[in-house]
Amino acid sequence: MTISLVVIMLELTGGLDYVVPFMLSVLLAKAVGDAVNESIYDLQIVLKGYPFLHEELDVTFTERCCDIMVTRLTKLDLRLRPRLGDLKSMLASCTYRGFPIVDGEHFIGYLRRSRLEALVQRLDSEARAEDSQVSPDLLPCTDSTVMRMVPDAPLSQAHQVFKQLGCQHIFVVGAPGPASETSDALLGMLSKKSFLRFLKDGRVGHMPAQPTLSESRGLCNDRAELL
Repeated sequence: MTISLVVIMLELTGGLDYVVPFMLSVLLAKAVGDAVNESIYDLQIVLKGYPFLHEELDVTFTERCCDIMVTRLTKLDLRLRPRLGDLKSMLASCTYRGFPIVDGEHFIGYLRRSRLEALVQRLDSEARAEDSQVSPDLLPCTDSTVMRMVPDAPLSQAHQVFKQLGCQHIFVVGAPGPASETSDALLGMLSKKSFLRFLKDGRVGHMPAQPTLSESRGLCNDRAELL
């Protein structure tokens, strides 16, 4: 951005005699600004809530999404024709923040608990019977635009999705077996909370090897020779 500002000023003035003054003034202003506070562009990113697109180089991942995904999920299967009483029982027995919606082996989307509770309240206000089917009512409340990944996707991609897009869940979809014709079956799920727990425990991600004492002394000697 510093060079771009100099180029814009030169285009406005239309002369090359001010190249050195413009460069010196802009570089001096940037040095003073960096010494006093953070960059105004970084501050705007933080204020607007935009994600930083740079990737940290201190952690590398060799695992895949299928290595840490949760496979035992409480799902709502539309093919089983759930009833209103089933939804109430699920909400009473489970404390999850949402439920995956499937149609047999096909993954449909994700239904948040708040929307499911609002749906149950609306159906109760309409005096629906406990044994009435609610499959047509579930689809409009289901979020079908959730993030999906294949089982063999590297965990570094999941790290970037959690970091840059702010997703809370990643659903792992694929074929349930080698002879299956279904390619969008729900195989598991990655949550941001569990991913951070695995990263903190050291079960995923690898830190670069720290230099030994002799290597550190060698680097210092090399720098001294260069100076």
